Amino acid sequence: MLKFVNPGDGAVKPAHLQAHEGWTRDLERGDYLVEPWRCHLASGTFLLGPRTLALLGASRNPCGIVDLLRVHDGDDRSIILNILEQATGAASSFCFATLVRGPSGQSAPLCCVGNSTLASEVGDGALEGVFAFPRRADALGV
Repeated sequence: MLKFVNPGDGAVKPAHLQAHEGWTRDLERGDYLVEPWRCHLASGTFLLGPRTLALLGASRNPCGIVDLLRVHDGDDRSIILNILEQATGAASSFCFATLVRGPSGQSAPLCCVGNSTLASEVGDGALEGVFAFPRRADALGV
């Protein structure tokens, strides 16, 4: 697992490009598959990469927050929702790690590194970043 966060943990920092880039670099150096994602705040829809969609068992792209959260344990759901909510309130960098159950029922770690950009109008802006999971997740049917 990554050194900056353990499953069930997360972090939110004021918008800090170096934090985001550093976390992403750590993922890329590890044995992780890394896919970009984006959430348009006005619509609340998430656009995910194909492997992330498969790992989450989502059937459509873009998808909603429910599709993103349903494979996480209850405690992790509240952590993830809290982090995403904080990120929509102020420009920030954030990360979290969790375990998800793949389509085969096996658990796989999933890491998220993201940042938020907010426009002056309420509800305008985006969350974007990367989801990363170990290459061994291929064995889980992803």
